[in-house]
Amino acid sequence: MTSNDLAKHYAFTVIITTYDRPDFLRESLKAAINQTHKPLEVLIIDDNSSKDYTSVLSEFPAGSFTYHKFSESSGANVARNFGIANAKGDAIAFLDDDDVWDPDYLAQHNIMLLEADAVLCGYRFLEEPNKKNINPITCVTPEIIKHGNKFCGMSGVTCKTELAKELMFDIELPNSQDWDFFVRIAQSGALLANIPKDIFNYRRGHLSISTEVVNITIENTKRRLKAFKKHRKFLGEDAYNERVVNQILSYIGQKKNKLSWLRFAFKEAGVRATVKAIGASLGRKFGLMQKPDRV
Repeated sequence: MTSNDLAKHYAFTVIITTYDRPDFLRESLKAAINQTHKPLEVLIIDDNSSKDYTSVLSEFPAGSFTYHKFSESSGANVARNFGIANAKGDAIAFLDDDDVWDPDYLAQHNIMLLEADAVLCGYRFLEEPNKKNINPITCVTPEIIKHGNKFCGMSGVTCKTELAKELMFDIELPNSQDWDFFVRIAQSGALLANIPKDIFNYRRGHLSISTEVVNITIENTKRRLKAFKKHRKFLGEDAYNERVVNQILSYIGQKKNKLSWLRFAFKEAGVRATVKAIGASLGRKFGLMQKPDRV
């Protein structure tokens, strides 16, 4: 690394996606604008919210952000792609409207981007600050990504703009956008790094993941398997079946129609993977099956 590299000060484009949460946006926008490493620009992409953002946006200095509202709801991936396409910075930082960065968030990502093409980081739960998710791994290899997203959602991701414009987000995926993005970064040969610190607040929301998984239907679960099917070759059969069966059997003890879910698991992941997953759960308290990955 040269002395010029060490002095690199990335000009960040911050892309904030929002929908019907102006009060949350107030917090995320304030955190983005008040970074110690000032961003070049902050783009707010509103996915056709029904709520009025005028009052909240008026609290911030003119010129400190650019606000664009879609004429129809198109989803977070379309919103992110719009931001990427219009980004002027040489690095992009993604932020969901309900999460809040620490003041030195961009400064720490800037340092890691000196040696990597994209960077992830740890977080703490906004509602429970003492509860954190920090992965000690610093070099994120394709093999690590095969086992799921053990790192963060998009609010913890920065990426060099050239790479982001090359990859974009898959607008056909209903979920697992972060993991899909990480897989394609790995497949491109780009370097993916992780900051083993909690440097932003992740808002869990009123509906817990466990509640959502317990109440999900088989039809909706089929849609959630789309990212795994897309990257089946990358995963390999063993990892693919493991990821699929763990997704299907998550919280099986609390679900209704357990036999239907077991038949679904046998069909999608095969007998071996399903039996292995059931066996691994026997030592746990009934009803507390393996939780799904973030994806």
